[in-house]
Amino acid sequence: MKIKAELWDKVQYIFRNYYDRMIHFAAYYEGSLDIEALRKSATFIVDRFPIFRSSFKSNPINPYWHVNEDFDSEEIVKSVLCDDLRKSVLNSLSKEIPFDGKYQFEITAHYCRGQSAISILVNHMCMDGSDYKYFIEKLIEGYNISLDGGDVASMDFKVGDRGYLQLYKDMSEEDAEKAKSLYKNISRTGIKNKFDFTDDEDCTTRFNFAKLSPQTLDSLKKKGKEHSATLNDIFITAYARAIQPLLAESDDKRIVITSMKNLRDKITSHQSDAMTNLTGFMPCVIDEIEGDFVSTLEVVAEKTRLAKDDKFCGLYGVPLLALAFRLFPYSISEFAIKLGYENPLVGMSNIGIIDEEKITPRGLKSFDAFMTGATKFKPYIQLTCTTFDNELTMCIAQKCSDEDERRIRLLLDGVVNQLNDFLQS
Repeated sequence: MKIKAELWDKVQYIFRNYYDRMIHFAAYYEGSLDIEALRKSATFIVDRFPIFRSSFKSNPINPYWHVNEDFDSEEIVKSVLCDDLRKSVLNSLSKEIPFDGKYQFEITAHYCRGQSAISILVNHMCMDGSDYKYFIEKLIEGYNISLDGGDVASMDFKVGDRGYLQLYKDMSEEDAEKAKSLYKNISRTGIKNKFDFTDDEDCTTRFNFAKLSPQTLDSLKKKGKEHSATLNDIFITAYARAIQPLLAESDDKRIVITSMKNLRDKITSHQSDAMTNLTGFMPCVIDEIEGDFVSTLEVVAEKTRLAKDDKFCGLYGVPLLALAFRLFPYSISEFAIKLGYENPLVGMSNIGIIDEEKITPRGLKSFDAFMTGATKFKPYIQLTCTTFDNELTMCIAQKCSDEDERRIRLLLDGVVNQLNDFLQS
């Protein structure tokens, strides 16, 4: 059986030289996961969402997913006994699933002295962060049904259209027509400033973290309201100010932080019809970082406010991508998109809240969780933020050397210092 490759499936594949195409999730628990319940739930989802058991075929004319009819629950849900829970999880998440492999995801249950963890690796070509959360929540929902002796097949699970055209279905005819003609390529900002990575070639996948306590997060929200700024505005500001002295030398004083925008706000239900990618770019250009934190925050808040006031925010350039795939055979459109589209050099993704109740299996107590996007390759870098149990985790997933990692640590420390300085101002 073949399944059509949708717009962002193809784009994520084209960008494979910029990042590893994986999205990553882990949660840690007191108590032991029931491996059989986990496998039953995963088996149901794989059956309902066949792309998980498909191989991507980069056909030069029209790429597609080839569905592999036979699958094994022990292959898709692995079990590991370990001495160091966090190390085991990060080792598992450091893998890269081949686009033409039999499966497009891997779940691992880790066990360590009365505690356990679940790590989930998914090919980004299958879905974005929003539907990744949906998938994880459904996996745990099915686990709980199985644990209670119920039939996992009774669980609701969305199946349907994965295409990008669903973005326009709830718009007025006039708005939909205009949105489908937004050919402006906002990925090309003309700003080339980038993080000052080394030229080291001995690079491996690294995950670096920084955390903010619930008290700090609450204080930032309150302080942001005093300046009519959102929490996201505050993090863009801290990120921009922290990375500015760590950029490669340049006469250009501008910096652009490109956020990934969830486009499901264009759909009345705020849900996609099936698990897929529905994201767009939202660049924030800061002409020059001068003065204190508040002065930069005011610039950022105004820029993001103007962007959000545009009802087509995030949709620019989507028709251009679609047009390239329509006009040319895939092999030519891939070349054209690489020439015309730019992957953000400095990115940020705020995935938002990980719902503790929805990712905690029955009978266990969760004590940490995080999610992060693709592992970037130099010179690209991305900061990902997730909130779990009111604690915020910042993560930079990067393929880099020891010296690069040291510089990334400086960046994360700089973000935290900027936020603390803001609170004390």
